[in-house]
Amino acid sequence: MSNSSVTSSLTAPDLGDGPLMTKSSPTSSNNTPKMPSSDRSRKPHKDDDRANWINGKRPKGYRTPEGREAAEKSKHYKSGTTIPHLVYPCDTYEGVLRHAVLGAIRSAGVSYGAKALVNLCLGMLKVMKGKVSFAKVLKDSFAGQDAIRFGSFFGTFSFLWKLVNNGLKLYRGTDDRVNGAIAGAIAGLSILIENHERRKTFAQQMFIRSMQGVYHAGKHRGQFSFRHGDALLFAFASAQVMYAYTMHPDTIPKEFFGFMVKTARVPAEALAINRNMVRGFPLDLKQVRAMIDRHRPTKLAIETVSNMSENASVLPCAALHPWIDSCKKNNVERFVQVTKEIFPVYATLNFVPLLVLRMKRLAKDPINVVSKTTFNTLRSSVFLAIFVAGYQTQICTHRNLLLAGLPLGNSKYLYWFIGLVCAGVSIMVEQESRRAELAMYVLPKAAESLYKILYNKKLVKGVKHWDVMMFSFAMSIIMSFYQKEQQVLSPFVTRLIYHVLGRS
Repeated sequence: MSNSSVTSSLTAPDLGDGPLMTKSSPTSSNNTPKMPSSDRSRKPHKDDDRANWINGKRPKGYRTPEGREAAEKSKHYKSGTTIPHLVYPCDTYEGVLRHAVLGAIRSAGVSYGAKALVNLCLGMLKVMKGKVSFAKVLKDSFAGQDAIRFGSFFGTFSFLWKLVNNGLKLYRGTDDRVNGAIAGAIAGLSILIENHERRKTFAQQMFIRSMQGVYHAGKHRGQFSFRHGDALLFAFASAQVMYAYTMHPDTIPKEFFGFMVKTARVPAEALAINRNMVRGFPLDLKQVRAMIDRHRPTKLAIETVSNMSENASVLPCAALHPWIDSCKKNNVERFVQVTKEIFPVYATLNFVPLLVLRMKRLAKDPINVVSKTTFNTLRSSVFLAIFVAGYQTQICTHRNLLLAGLPLGNSKYLYWFIGLVCAGVSIMVEQESRRAELAMYVLPKAAESLYKILYNKKLVKGVKHWDVMMFSFAMSIIMSFYQKEQQVLSPFVTRLIYHVLGRS
């Protein structure tokens, strides 16, 4: 699994929630009831005052109690930084230019350093396994194109955004969403610095984040709301990803597919054979026997495969995990192994931002902060382990029920449904504040897979330079929200913009 895929993985670091302010918004009336103190619950507020709308029409500028609470919380999303902001008065066009240059230097340095440090920590995992030397990891982390491009991209984005935003503010004499939207769209062209794969990843992620902001904006205005929408979104997106993993692996990134195969430990050849069987091709018994011989098969596995027919409807469990006869033992082993292997990765992605962006809070209360981060790391590791073991358990159950004589068949849509079930169950293990982040990670991959499937069937057409256009469009929306309504963006996005790009 490459550094780039890990950095943008579903383990987007949880930077923590600021303390909840229980005061009402300064813009709210004196009759506005106090808001509940919990910042974890996403249930509708009991004191929701939408029933008091005149003729059921939303007043101009109205925010639900939840929206006002989010506005108070967003004031703390920018806390904990130890990196000074390089600013210059923007009273003149010369000052605007100097401010943009200083901001670009700061943003490039922060993003380059953070990326290089993440690459170094992930590379150390390979050093400990003896796969590569420390000198090579050190060189690749700090002198490789990965970190240099990353820093150049953020530095250029920061320069264009500050230059255009503050230039328009000076020219128009007003500071509003329009400035942020135009500046975000122009700054989005900086994505051309990155390679094609990174462009696509950024475009997908930022577009989803912008749509999340639009949803929250409507929700805070009382226009719509959907309970557990993040968990359901993750479940449906994961169902598409698991369907692609089993039936259309060419529609998901190669590195991501390789990570899935390595984590699940189901041989890639077994997935290919199963795809052919679902599509009605006869089974090649020699191919199956050659496959299990490469994975230390047990006597029972050899015997089971030897007695198979070319017209078999599914691959038995003996071919999916030939090294262990018991399905239960195999799935327990998968749970333990996934937890052990993914824990260092989660630890890196959780503790590096802690050291870079929250040093002040860490120094103030080290025991509490470290223990909470460690617990969240273990919790995320268990979530992924349940996902993997749960999917394999359902596959084994399906095979065993077929062996018992139940006419369940081997439909390709079965793998989509199994993915839906295991994702819906496992996501509930994660903390509620992290579920939206996981959904935002999986959804772009699911959308890309679905698009490629439809494209291969000639049901949709391709668009040239769609990644650049999508990124610019997304950043236009995000930066307009960041300008005047930061609370509708996720805390992760707000902190990322503030700590890396600084003030506008």
